[in-house]
Amino acid sequence: MVLEKIYVGVTMANKWTDPTSLLIIGLAGGVPALLIAEVAIALKVGLVYTAVLPGLIWLWYQFHLRTPPADTEAFLTFKDASLRRSWAKNKIPMHILVEAFLDDKVAFKKDVFKTLDEHREDFIDWRPTWNLALFLIRQALPSTSSSFKSIAATKKEIADHYDMGNDFFGAFMGPLMIYTSAIYHGLHQTLEQAQTNKLDTICEKLHLKPGQRMLDIGCGWGTLARHAASRFKARSIGVTLSKEGAAWCREQNAKEGLSQEQCDILMCDYREIPRSDGAFDAISAVEMAEHVGLANFTQPFLSSIFKMLKDDGLFFMQVAGLRKGSNWQDVQWGLFMSKYIFPGADASTPLYWYTQQLEKAGFEVHSVENIGRHYSHTLKAWYDNFQKNKSKPEIQQYPARLHRLWDIFLAWSVVAAGQGSATCYQIVSHKNLYSFPRDNFCSDQIARPTGPRA
Repeated sequence: MVLEKIYVGVTMANKWTDPTSLLIIGLAGGVPALLIAEVAIALKVGLVYTAVLPGLIWLWYQFHLRTPPADTEAFLTFKDASLRRSWAKNKIPMHILVEAFLDDKVAFKKDVFKTLDEHREDFIDWRPTWNLALFLIRQALPSTSSSFKSIAATKKEIADHYDMGNDFFGAFMGPLMIYTSAIYHGLHQTLEQAQTNKLDTICEKLHLKPGQRMLDIGCGWGTLARHAASRFKARSIGVTLSKEGAAWCREQNAKEGLSQEQCDILMCDYREIPRSDGAFDAISAVEMAEHVGLANFTQPFLSSIFKMLKDDGLFFMQVAGLRKGSNWQDVQWGLFMSKYIFPGADASTPLYWYTQQLEKAGFEVHSVENIGRHYSHTLKAWYDNFQKNKSKPEIQQYPARLHRLWDIFLAWSVVAAGQGSATCYQIVSHKNLYSFPRDNFCSDQIARPTGPRA
């Protein structure tokens, strides 16, 4: 499935000069060509001359891609003398800035978000570095690629990220413990109000009715599964690989008086869900599908959902992605997320790829809604929460590097989602069968909450 990743990268471009096309074509064609040339030079001229070609490429990179002058020191405090010599008066490549910031070799003079939001073009260069090129090359190897996802690899990936500690996640997500985009009905609303809107929206888009069976794959801290059970009176099952998340789910179920029959939590991979063909009226995967891997997306991920869903059931998928025709700034954000935040995830696919996979798996896409701007406001609320809470003793116990990572992750993500570099889609689909009751979408008898609003 390396070819699938290359295909997605190339087709993300609208023209061959777009960054994704240049990166993929350059690495896929350039690296083999360089190796062949090096072998030819060694055989015909001598081993000592094999350093000439890499040296020429390095010189071309240094001069052709030299960053323009800028007063970078107006925005950053350099703690490392060599970095100061290189970048104090030139634009700093974003990848170098990220690594230096995480290593505490530079610091932002003012608020990270405000600096990136208002001044990023004044001191940042978005073109790729050698380190990013090496990262992309490693993605082509089965052992390090995000496309090849065994159950063991997925479990490790989820544990590494989601089991850092519930108090850390609570420091920015707030009391509802939801790690996905909210839906704002006016910017005066709080994060909690907007997240409750989102929970209602999902259940309503699923036409969820009392007594129906709902499956939430990748349920996180189980908030949607509990909401479906308490407010829509469904019988819900949440599936998670996170030990911390599962423990939180069960504690909250007990606090809210929800029985196992009303809201059950399974701790397993989606490939390990007990076989239950046609058992569910509604299935959701909210910002979970990005962890599946390109190679597994249609088969076994979507195909297993197709089997578990009733013939008249609905599937809701909320997914993040990059826009088609991305520029260097967009690509840098996608690579940052892949390298530092979700190393095993593929959140850089455009909309067409998701709908194509759904149709390949036998689904008919009913609706698509872009909620990217909602995501930007969600991320800003998370950023503000983290700035407010990170000095608390229970959060101070986490490494300072993790604090800095979350500062730049949340700040940059607000900008990326706000301007359309990254976005988030809500996709509703169903089995593409003649017998599917499509008039349901024309009826006013859709999901209606019967329980109290959170």
